[in-house]
Amino acid sequence: LYSQIPTANGDFTVTRNTEARRFDSAGLIASVASGIPRLDYYTSGGVTGCPALLVEAAATNLALHSRDLTNAVWSGTNVTTAKNAVGADGVASGATTLTATAASGTVLQALSHASQSRVFSAYVRRVTGTGAIQMTTNGGTNWTTVTISSLYTQVACDAQTVASGTIGFRMAVSGDVIEVDFTQGEVGPVATSPIPTTAGTGSRSADVILVSGAVSGSIGQTQGTIYCEFEVTNNTANRRVIAISNGGATNRIVLFTNLSNYFARIMSTDVTIGALSVGYHKVAIGYQQSGVSGSIFVSVDGGAVVSDTANSFPSSLTHCILGSNENVGSPQFFLNARIRAAALYTTRLTNAELQAITA
Repeated sequence: LYSQIPTANGDFTVTRNTEARRFDSAGLIASVASGIPRLDYYTSGGVTGCPALLVEAAATNLALHSRDLTNAVWSGTNVTTAKNAVGADGVASGATTLTATAASGTVLQALSHASQSRVFSAYVRRVTGTGAIQMTTNGGTNWTTVTISSLYTQVACDAQTVASGTIGFRMAVSGDVIEVDFTQGEVGPVATSPIPTTAGTGSRSADVILVSGAVSGSIGQTQGTIYCEFEVTNNTANRRVIAISNGGATNRIVLFTNLSNYFARIMSTDVTIGALSVGYHKVAIGYQQSGVSGSIFVSVDGGAVVSDTANSFPSSLTHCILGSNENVGSPQFFLNARIRAAALYTTRLTNAELQAITA
């Protein structure tokens, strides 16, 4: 992404046609201009840490006035609203205070759209009280109780397939007070980074991050190793972590997840890594050519190497892609999470070395 010796630009091309948001080193949500990679300092529980590359798919926020729940598009019942709270971006009066005046008070907004899977999320922190805070994406047919603290945390209700569903909050106990910022109703299985809105919907383009051409000399063509340290989330969609390819799906070596399990793929042969717990993990994939076929070797978090042999071996490896699929002409299967580190070696590291670099 950036040159270690500051005499030239980094190798990777970052394509994103809109601004996007991340957590900066102060732990505040901040905007990043189009075409700039998002080095996100968020770790967990609102605590900042070493930055990681955030790679997400395109998304649209259907919730209007996403930071102002006093607006008429939001309807409160037994809840008072005031736009007087410091926002998750540190801006005074950037967020909304919700105060329950009776049990099971609600603040809701009706969205109009075709039937599709959608998730509702927001950054929420507790001011006073201990009662349950719940969220809905389908008008209260289902409520999800979310865990909040005194720090802004992104929380979300379960994804539901709905048409023109109503989103919002329910506060179980009268007198409880919370602060809410960056509400978001979006299509997809998981909540993504904030897309602020006012009177209209807002959109964010996808992060497409790749290097091609001259990098082919840095990709082992007959043997090599791919290393990556990346974030695992509760997202069960098909996603790519890192790939080297010829720019398409014909010749490829890929680290990806399909539903709950992770796999390393060489051509069309998969080595099953298995389910990984939520958090960061290190994976190293060694590969080498043997005749017309190829072998692949994988270690996860210092574990024993697992391997398999493919019937063919990739050729003309000219592209390296972070966080989306190997077919650069049709970017999809976005990671929707963070990558801490990635590296290529032009030799196939030994099994012991694969375990050592992932330990």
